[in-house]
Amino acid sequence: MAFCLWLISFAFSTVFAADAVPAFDATKIWISIGILTVAAILFLTEAIPLAMTSLMVPVLLVLFNVIPFKSAFSGFADPWVLLFLMMFIVGESLFRVGVAGKIGKGIVSLAKNNETMLIVYVMIAGGIMSAFLNNTGTAACLLPIMLAIGKSSNISPRKLLLPMAFGVSLGGMNTLIGTPPNGIIQSVFEKATDGKLFGFFDYAKPSIFIFIIGIIFMATIGKRILEGISKRPVSGKYAAPSIDESTIKYRFNKAGIAVFVFVLIIFFMFMDPLWANLFKSNPAVGAFFKGIPLVIYAIIGVIIIVSSGALKPNEAFKAVDWTTIFLFAGMLSLSKALEETGAATYIGNSIVSFTNQIPISPALAALIGVVIVSVVLTNFMSNTATAALLAPIAVAIAMNLNVNPAPLLMGVGLGASACFLTPVATPPNTLVLGPGDYTFMDYLKVGWILQLITIISLIILIPIFFSFKI
Repeated sequence: MAFCLWLISFAFSTVFAADAVPAFDATKIWISIGILTVAAILFLTEAIPLAMTSLMVPVLLVLFNVIPFKSAFSGFADPWVLLFLMMFIVGESLFRVGVAGKIGKGIVSLAKNNETMLIVYVMIAGGIMSAFLNNTGTAACLLPIMLAIGKSSNISPRKLLLPMAFGVSLGGMNTLIGTPPNGIIQSVFEKATDGKLFGFFDYAKPSIFIFIIGIIFMATIGKRILEGISKRPVSGKYAAPSIDESTIKYRFNKAGIAVFVFVLIIFFMFMDPLWANLFKSNPAVGAFFKGIPLVIYAIIGVIIIVSSGALKPNEAFKAVDWTTIFLFAGMLSLSKALEETGAATYIGNSIVSFTNQIPISPALAALIGVVIVSVVLTNFMSNTATAALLAPIAVAIAMNLNVNPAPLLMGVGLGASACFLTPVATPPNTLVLGPGDYTFMDYLKVGWILQLITIISLIILIPIFFSFKI
């Protein structure tokens, strides 16, 4: 609630700031921030179901004429929303044929049923996968395995799913292809410096330390917080897959189909950023594969799985966690509104302006500002949109200060991936909300310390590895 009060007061100071950007409509900015505040309060209090809060957001944006209907509800046709939906079905098939259970038992055996080691292994596995695969796809692929681990070890999914989601986000920060914001800042950096590029693993210079610290935190302090959350009675709002042994045995003959589809989807997620280099001699072929959205492969996989009988049609429909789908799709409209109305720019300019008053080096103050802005915005709008919005601002700041844009761009990109406070902050966070039976407050309880650790670490580590000197 304190955050909401801060947001309201910040909204007033932002909208009526003396240096407000005149190119935007102040009324729409105020309405957007007001809707953001109302949504935050409803998410925190859960006065109405989370899915209804997220559905209310695009409705309000249309009623107040902030953005048009098509933009407001475009999230329901967003490729990532559809990927979520399809991967719920793919994941359910791994349960039904017994594969997820076998993998889960293997990891439990490796960890010797030790909860702390389970959290460590889960985060390492998620982090390594997301460093080379899309983090959304990684979380979607790991979800059924995490649920199987919980079932095999009699450990509540609440103790494993948030560490998995956070591990995926932290791991994705380490490479160029691990998360979309890193690719965005690479592109902006190249244009701003006439061709200079970050190395594939340059992002890991500060991020690997944060990844390790994050694992240690979640295996210690985070584990204790999760234990308290796990004692809360199950609400019954969400139903984790429940498969009887007879069903599993009956479908072992379909295991090859489910595994084939699963591996094929991971393969294409891995190859997505590599097609152009692979087909340098034939750019048309590379462009063809690059032009196919990842969700298409997932849809093809679902068609194969259901048509083959590995999963029945009614089971496929029941496998989808509709709260997750509505939550993510609905909140995409707010992200679009914050960007298109200029509300995000107002917030960014105001925070940077505030940090510039701190009696330290202007370059370091600017880094603090862009990191804080990125972290704040990314918890309420997509990390991709946050990076795309703030990267040009970071370059402009660097030019004004006559400093190297590399550290400021790193602050934007890595800050945009540091999203642990809300279930709408990043797709992996949203994905585990329903299966983990989490509340909005659970993310705050577990995430605020990790968020603070990440902010401090970025501010300290980035200048060590990336000089402000041109």
